[in-house]
Amino acid sequence: MTEKNMIKGRTGDWEVVIGLEVHAQVFRQAKLFSGADTSFGAEPNEQVSLVDAAMPGMLPVINKVAIEQAVRTGLGIKAQINRFSVFDRKNYFYPDSAAGLSDNTVR
Repeated sequence: MTEKNMIKGRTGDWEVVIGLEVHAQVFRQAKLFSGADTSFGAEPNEQVSLVDAAMPGMLPVINKVAIEQAVRTGLGIKAQINRFSVFDRKNYFYPDSAAGLSDNTVR
């Protein structure tokens, strides 16, 4: 990282990182990070796994077939396919969801 990529701040130097969130629909019978079903017409909260509910100790595992489909799509549109990608799990606070609370949240 070079000096020109840094912003001088009152408390030190900062690196600006801008992320891009992309949504796409693929033809799969399971979600991207869990094995939960995705059947059309299901009742609310019927297709939720322990991973989806962010239960303690439950970590997501990428759906290999979905990644293969994404790579095939990229190749089909002559896109650059990265050989390395990083997924960061985001944690949102939802007032009506205990799973959205963090240890430092005032309750």
